[in-house]
Amino acid sequence: MFASSNHAVGFSPAAAFPVPDYAFPAPDTYYGVSKAAGEALASLYHHRYGLDAICLRILTCTERPENVRSLSTWLSPGDAGRLFEACLAAPGPGFRVAYGVSRNTRGGWVSLTEARALGYEPRDDSEPFAAEVIARCGPPDPADPVLAHLGGEFCLPAFDAGRLS
Repeated sequence: MFASSNHAVGFSPAAAFPVPDYAFPAPDTYYGVSKAAGEALASLYHHRYGLDAICLRILTCTERPENVRSLSTWLSPGDAGRLFEACLAAPGPGFRVAYGVSRNTRGGWVSLTEARALGYEPRDDSEPFAAEVIARCGPPDPADPVLAHLGGEFCLPAFDAGRLS
């Protein structure tokens, strides 16, 4: 198993949701580039040496959703455990790319087809935290540029390489 990230495909636009399991790399940062490179290396080891390799593009794995975006991208700790267990128990998975996200009411940003094919069935939902998050952060604004791409704030100009200090 390789802990990849949604940032390997962070520049996937909201118009393309749900982002497919095998979406071509569209990294949003150097971190995303490193995750895309890790996926490519896992593919090489599978094709050249026959190793099983599951690349999990993990979304927002935190104890609780922290902002409006994470109400859609949250992966609960319990669901993370279920996902990892499904990957480890899958017989002969070959090479796979799957997303790690919970069953969020506000979800639908990424495909869960490959994760489910591996035996993962998410149970948790961010919705019980929604009122608290919205009271603290405000309601979702469709014009918010953080919601324009899968990578969220990491797609904003503040994260351009020339602007980082």
